[in-house]
Amino acid sequence: MKRIIYIFLGVMLFSVISCYEDEGNYDYHDINEIIFEQIDSVRTVLLNVDTLKIDNALKGMTDGDYQNTERFEYLWVVFLQGNTKVKDTISTERVLNYPVNLEPGTYDLYFKVRDRITDVQWKKHFIVTVGTPYSRGIMLIGEDQEGYADAQMISMAGVDTVVIRDILKNSGLPALKDPVAFLHTGNNYTEGYRQVWVFTESGSYYLDRETLTGSETNVFENMLTSNFDEPMVPINIIPEQKDIKGTIDGSYQAMVCNNGYLYYTMFMLTSGTYSAPYNRLLSDPDKYLPASKYLFYSVQSFNKVIWYSEETDRFYKIGNALSINSDTIQQKASDAFPWDQKGTGRKLIYGENTWNEAQTWVYDGNSFALMGDGTNAFIYKFYVKEEAAKNCYRIASDVAADVLNADFYAFSSTRSVLFYVKNNTLYAYDYDMGNERVQAIPLANTGEISMLKFDLTIEPGKDALFIATYNSVSGGTLQKYYVGNNPDKVELIPDPTATWTGLTKVKNMSWRAVL
Repeated sequence: MKRIIYIFLGVMLFSVISCYEDEGNYDYHDINEIIFEQIDSVRTVLLNVDTLKIDNALKGMTDGDYQNTERFEYLWVVFLQGNTKVKDTISTERVLNYPVNLEPGTYDLYFKVRDRITDVQWKKHFIVTVGTPYSRGIMLIGEDQEGYADAQMISMAGVDTVVIRDILKNSGLPALKDPVAFLHTGNNYTEGYRQVWVFTESGSYYLDRETLTGSETNVFENMLTSNFDEPMVPINIIPEQKDIKGTIDGSYQAMVCNNGYLYYTMFMLTSGTYSAPYNRLLSDPDKYLPASKYLFYSVQSFNKVIWYSEETDRFYKIGNALSINSDTIQQKASDAFPWDQKGTGRKLIYGENTWNEAQTWVYDGNSFALMGDGTNAFIYKFYVKEEAAKNCYRIASDVAADVLNADFYAFSSTRSVLFYVKNNTLYAYDYDMGNERVQAIPLANTGEISMLKFDLTIEPGKDALFIATYNSVSGGTLQKYYVGNNPDKVELIPDPTATWTGLTKVKNMSWRAVL
């Protein structure tokens, strides 16, 4: 048993110091020993969502009843790591039951026990990381039952996965229509790069990154160094994040608006601002060619953009952030299709960027353009970085009609397969020359298909296809599938751990992870 000695100072002080055997006039008291439980000392909680509960920190004590609040005092004190001068007592109860309202950050939490009789104190240390429900997870945008844009998030920031609903309704933004995207631009080292955007055809706004709130003044025009007489409503932005940590390649960014104006910037030089639109040529700088909403780039090394204009039926490139214009792409003898489409009669129907088949840096990723002339359909495969038109695949005539008028498309990164939806049926078309075939793919969930999207970020090597379905009774469902490797047929294997129900009518998704 440990003891504490109370010494009565006076004439006996000298003898206490000089002679150990001197019993003297002392009081000996047994120290009450506190026994703490061996519990998890690292906790992760979400601001304004979680309640920090710790009810089993004490295992017992050698003297007294720990429930005796007249004798024992309990304090839960937090310090922001790196700033011990800023502290807060969040509870004076033995059992901690604290609705979290601390600012996001990492904290040292101390559970302190004081014996009022002996004034002896004990403490146990915890580390608490406070995040927001929006710091990590899948961001969704779709339509509610009235047809208005509705944003949700499958939050994976805390202990449990939870669905955060009604984000737009509580954002301070006006009611929006025709949702396009809800995304975080990624964890670039430049602060101006890190943004959360809501894109819709009726208006696009950036939001506060922690609270996902905004206002009608949070618009793209604030980032422009030049003014135009019409609103600039962005509907697409590149690059996407390329891994689960939210990494972005380089410091370039391109934005295209619903009126066809295309902007490009290099954040190291511009601090997050955009100059004049790039959708014009040096030979005619006063003529703006409306750009398609599809932007092509290498998902593994973003340093160039290829875009398409339906007005001229031609692909163009942006290869230098220091210029303020685009260039034509020089045709090479090895190119499998012409960059100038005027002589073909073909128009761009859909575009997508994927990883390359080998998941290596050799070709820096594939880009695909689905082209059609009203009767025939073609798949163009090209490498943006090399400006190389690698392949032109003619889609079989008995399939082309459905492909040209499909509702949704998605290109696989690992197989020569185009997925598309026609009359609410999912098809897989293998466009490998000499092995072309189409097959219907049954799904684990029934309902109206509202989205197809391959994941390039969460599991970039797995070729995971997310499919959203919807019905008016149970709402929306999001299911992740993996593309199988059976060479004889295309299979989608559902991931039983990645299905979410009761969602909005999902139109698009993206990943967010805040460092």
